[in-house]
Amino acid sequence: MSNKNQYNVLVDMDEGGYTQPATIESDGLEFQDFSSNTGQHGSAPPPPPPAASSTTNFFDTQESRRSGSNKAIWSLDYYSQYFDVDTSQVIERCLKTLYPVGDFASDTLNNQPDLYGPFWIATTVVFAMFVCSSLAGSLAAYIADVPHQSDFRLLSYAVGVVYSYGFLCPALVWLATKYFGCQPSLLEIVNYYGYGLTVWIPVSVLCVMPFDIARWVFVGVAALLTGYFLVKNLYIVISKTDAKTSRILLLAILEMQPSLANKDELMSSRRQRKILERQQLKAAQLKQDTKTYVNQSPFRYVERNFKSRVPPPDYSKVIDLHQHPNHDKALQVDLACDLSFPLFEQKTPSRAYVLHDIPGLVIIPNPFSHKGQRQLIRECLSLYTRPPNTSNLDTHYAIPDEGLWPLCEKEHRGQLDPSFVVPRKTMHEWQLETNDSEKHDPPPVDSMPLLRPFELMHRMRWVTLGYQYHWPTKTYHFDKRYPMPKLVDQLTSAIAYAVDGVGQEGVWKNTYRGEDFKAEAGVVNYYQYRDALMGHVDRSELNMDAPLISVSLGNSCIYVIGGTTQDTEPVPLALHSGDIVVMTKPCRKFFHGVPRIIEDTLPEYLSAPLPDTDEDDDWELYSEFLKTSRININVRQVFPP
Repeated sequence: MSNKNQYNVLVDMDEGGYTQPATIESDGLEFQDFSSNTGQHGSAPPPPPPAASSTTNFFDTQESRRSGSNKAIWSLDYYSQYFDVDTSQVIERCLKTLYPVGDFASDTLNNQPDLYGPFWIATTVVFAMFVCSSLAGSLAAYIADVPHQSDFRLLSYAVGVVYSYGFLCPALVWLATKYFGCQPSLLEIVNYYGYGLTVWIPVSVLCVMPFDIARWVFVGVAALLTGYFLVKNLYIVISKTDAKTSRILLLAILEMQPSLANKDELMSSRRQRKILERQQLKAAQLKQDTKTYVNQSPFRYVERNFKSRVPPPDYSKVIDLHQHPNHDKALQVDLACDLSFPLFEQKTPSRAYVLHDIPGLVIIPNPFSHKGQRQLIRECLSLYTRPPNTSNLDTHYAIPDEGLWPLCEKEHRGQLDPSFVVPRKTMHEWQLETNDSEKHDPPPVDSMPLLRPFELMHRMRWVTLGYQYHWPTKTYHFDKRYPMPKLVDQLTSAIAYAVDGVGQEGVWKNTYRGEDFKAEAGVVNYYQYRDALMGHVDRSELNMDAPLISVSLGNSCIYVIGGTTQDTEPVPLALHSGDIVVMTKPCRKFFHGVPRIIEDTLPEYLSAPLPDTDEDDDWELYSEFLKTSRININVRQVFPP
């Protein structure tokens, strides 16, 4: 053999048997050069190159080829080796995709890609997309006040999009790079796409939020992160082709990204809109179909119209005396005397109206001064809510003697511990309160949530004044009578004098004398936007001849009043802050209710401090409560004069 023949032998440096200088070092191993300079022809021939395995497959990586695996591609054993991976290792790889630095293939995969991670991540993304999209649709339906119907086609859509992206796209990229002369590993490309889906799990959860701009921001950030991760790792394979081909392949890969970038937004936004549109159309069709409400009374049908969120209510029949003082269904009349009370505006005489279709009803559009309304609102929130007056909160919560509003003020000023909540009422406290009463109130419930004072204040629905009302039996506690607030007593007395003798000539007339009216009982109602007072008749008073006087404050509402049965179609009225409604004897037994609070109708003079006054330094908290609220004071006389 020629002396020029030479070859490299792998030796272990720890054995120290060779002293010739090394040419290449790696992890304690050396390649040493041995020349055939001894002239002996018995030198060993160079070792043959490793034989190519007959079972090499497109999933094989360099590491798997070195391992000499001879498992057939159609066997389960061949694929099971790619699922043999620790969960901690999969989690580490997922986290690395969220912060894509370094070489993912060598630094994180360690040239040992797997199939467990891509399948697990893709399945989790499908589940997250379906559940979160359904939740977002339910939230959208709740906001629109329509029933929610789950659409399981979303699941099929999610499966198709995610698995196509996670496994079909890698196959196409592998075929393209293979065609152009690269030597890619399909399994590694599957890992790039599969682990790259990790970011879409939190994005699917965040897209539940009902804000389209926020959704697009989350989706955009995730798309950029995923695109950067793919291009960074695939470029190592693609760069082995010429520059022009590399650019074409990169552009093709990036073109696949919009399908992924749009899928979350499409499912959580466009899909919701389509579902909502279908529900709106169905609700509108049902509303127009007379057979839908065939068993409902005309009164109930009108209530449903104004309670509807989708489609919006039909306001065409509403009488708004502020906008249309000359409405053909209303008649302006003179009051018996000018409204004389410190809370009223004295610049112009007060107007009053009666309705042709509702005998006995008198409407007085807002006669209050701005300052007068504020004073009345202050007392409704800070004074009338104090014990011994009873509220709906007293059943379940231990309201302090000074009431709930002082706690709200302390919370507003930051004087309460952040963990402070209003305590629940105990059974022992309830028993002590009911021992001396003939009519027992319902017992407290332990499941009621513990809330901060201002949160709980928004759950206030009513407070009773004077004779306390027993709601379960719809009768009065005649053994529980507390003094009527002085301001309410004087206000309603002035109104009773003003409507004395008012009526529609030749049709009806209020014959109850103002001097006989006594404010003996009342209810202050506190409405939030979605609250309603369904049709009812106030018939608990022994004296049904005396007028029932009602004052509106805060956001506007729709007030409906019909006849002695719900078979009479009611007349809808728009009541604004400061409006007064008086139900005299002819309509005291008519069904009436408040099916709708109109959003964003709070007057500006109730939402901002008044100029040139020092009395409104603390008005900010009242204004905050009124943003979504309406307050109604209604007063009646219980006994005959």
